[in-house]
Amino acid sequence: MATIRRRNNKWQVIIRKDNFKIIYKTFILKEDAHRWARDTEVKIEQGLYQDLTLAKITKLKDILIQYRDRVSVNKKGYENERYKINKIIRSDIADKTLSELTSLVLFEFIEQQKKLYTASTINKSITIINLALKFAERFLGITLNKNPLKFIKRLKESNFIGQVIEPHEEVLLLKHAEFSKLYWLKIAIILGIDCGLRRGEILKLKAEDINFNKNTAVLRDTKNGETREIGLSQRAIQEIKKLPITIDGKLFPCKRLDTFSFYYNQLQRWSGVKKRFHDTRHTFASRKATQGWSITEIAAQGGWKQLQVLKRYTHIKAEYLAKKMN
Repeated sequence: MATIRRRNNKWQVIIRKDNFKIIYKTFILKEDAHRWARDTEVKIEQGLYQDLTLAKITKLKDILIQYRDRVSVNKKGYENERYKINKIIRSDIADKTLSELTSLVLFEFIEQQKKLYTASTINKSITIINLALKFAERFLGITLNKNPLKFIKRLKESNFIGQVIEPHEEVLLLKHAEFSKLYWLKIAIILGIDCGLRRGEILKLKAEDINFNKNTAVLRDTKNGETREIGLSQRAIQEIKKLPITIDGKLFPCKRLDTFSFYYNQLQRWSGVKKRFHDTRHTFASRKATQGWSITEIAAQGGWKQLQVLKRYTHIKAEYLAKKMN
């Protein structure tokens, strides 16, 4: 039986059950106290009772921090995911407790995000929140009344579109990159355009990975989980030789991804070239295709595993096809 007692001009309910922790709840009206006590005892007997105490005092930011430091830290793409998690932590929704995190709250969060970010970015934020909530339930023992994301639909993302950096745009980017405080930004762009390296692959490169005799580099623990050896252009080799030696051997020291993004965005403003850094890979694939490289050669250099994905990176102009026809 539940115990109901008068306490500080309110009615406190205390429910004690064998092999079940003590439950407390306070009401203003005695009738409400009796009603809640009856309903709760029935749910306990049926195994349907959910203790939402922790959900009422735990904020979303607390869960995101634990998920970041205990789960995300072990992922290959930790740096990128950490950046996204920290961005959510700085938003207003992170101050909501888990019990306050309703579908309506998430819907309003998405509407606010639409003013700032693309559908793809918002979907990734929603995915992270969903993973954090599952982590809270499965590993932290926090009971949620229901999953607030159950009725939230993912936004429709625009088709994946990449662009090729034209030769005159490349000249502008490299020219202005020489004045960047990120002294190796110019070399990073060359590695992307000439050799097809991803940003993450560039940032992991160490001096020991470069073979100047064979003009090759070893890319370790790449995006698809493999280590591969690639060729380097003469231009890339010459620029790498100019780099200063670092204590840890890294050729491109960069502790935070947003540092790289800041300086590349600055370069876009300086040069007037509104092309993403990832477009350097599109440029590499497109140029090599028109220079006579086979699909196998392009895939081996760029690390593409699927032909369908490689096709999205290869942009062949109609003028080139017309010349081939004739």
